[in-house]
Amino acid sequence: MNWIDYSLAALIVMPILATVVLGAFLAKNGKDAMGEPTIHPLLFFTGKFLLFGVWALFAFIAVFPEYRNSVPFLIQDYTPEVQKLLAAVFLIPANLIIVPAYLSMGLITNIGLPTGKHELRTSGIYKISRNPMYASFFFMNTATFLFLPSILLLAVMLYGMIVHHFIILGEEKFLENEFGDEYQKYKAKVSRYF
Repeated sequence: MNWIDYSLAALIVMPILATVVLGAFLAKNGKDAMGEPTIHPLLFFTGKFLLFGVWALFAFIAVFPEYRNSVPFLIQDYTPEVQKLLAAVFLIPANLIIVPAYLSMGLITNIGLPTGKHELRTSGIYKISRNPMYASFFFMNTATFLFLPSILLLAVMLYGMIVHHFIILGEEKFLENEFGDEYQKYKAKVSRYF
């Protein structure tokens, strides 16, 4: 492994680790992170967990590259160094977006709609994107495909992104009902993704 491989491993592990740490932090503070799905639960949970699984596979292959060719439907026999470097470049903004989004949401983070106390976040990274966590997925998925160019993984990632778009639409309806004009003004100023 060279410095690019180590960089990839570190950069893909960071958002996964941030997710695990946030989950542990919520559990330690007695918070249930599971909210109400905004779309059919089967679509909701498969969209979430399949994307997480793809990124976990990326992390595993980054650390154990000898298993790369076990990934089904790869369109390349190996990943060129320049492609790995591009993947690392895409993981940088992914981390710069998702980690501050987690920090900004803190103890009110939910998977789905909140079932308890909640508030509208409009500061920090949320001044740039209404959905920074989901926006970071574009970068993470691009990096994943550059590193592991598999037709199967591409199909899974496209499915996950489409599902997340519909999740967002449901979340936006909820926020409009909960926060009315405050959310409408925020929505008019800040774009959905970028």
